Amino acid sequence: MGTPNTEKFEEKKTSLDRKDGKYELPKIEENINCPVCGAKKAFGMTRTVYHLPDGDDILILLLECEKCDYKNRDVLSLYSSFKPGEYHLTIDDGNFDHKVFRGASGDLIIEEIGIEIERAEGARFEYTNIEGIMQRIEQQLEFFLDTTPHTTKEWEQANECKKRFNACLSGEMDFTVVLKDPEGGSYISPTDDEKLEFIPYKTKRREVKKNRKSSNNS
Repeated sequence: MGTPNTEKFEEKKTSLDRKDGKYELPKIEENINCPVCGAKKAFGMTRTVYHLPDGDDILILLLECEKCDYKNRDVLSLYSSFKPGEYHLTIDDGNFDHKVFRGASGDLIIEEIGIEIERAEGARFEYTNIEGIMQRIEQQLEFFLDTTPHTTKEWEQANECKKRFNACLSGEMDFTVVLKDPEGGSYISPTDDEKLEFIPYKTKRREVKKNRKSSNNS
């Protein structure tokens, strides 16, 4: 298995100079300092929009420094829903091509395996698919099993997770990928709309906690 490579979308390149206003990005007027060596004139940003086969567009930001060879690439979705809520994607046909866009507050849960992948503070926008997620889970499980004593309870629990993971990977067990984003900005783009359910939050979870705290203090 392999994670998606944005290079394959270069044939679908979309011009940033479109006159309909859809992709009119603001000009970068100020020089940007390189975060590694501090250079200004040698540091630049390239912004490119790519049109994906299913109609979605993504913005690829490439930061490069000619002085110290620093490079950093980030991918942003131009169709992010920004709706707080949960996406429930059913995987019951072995199709791992559904795309997943995770914002800075998007957490992934697969209860059948017993896996929850929380976003760390300061996390960047992430673009991948179910195949890429399964590959990452497999790597993490194998690393934990290889570095944890076999006599511990933690190793036994991880080993059971690996067995359930293998069943999901081979298609023997159906599973549901849940993407929770209390702030909005994350979403799943399915290859089959019938496999996806979206449960919106009436308010951002941060506001819910704030309201509950105010009620308890009153």
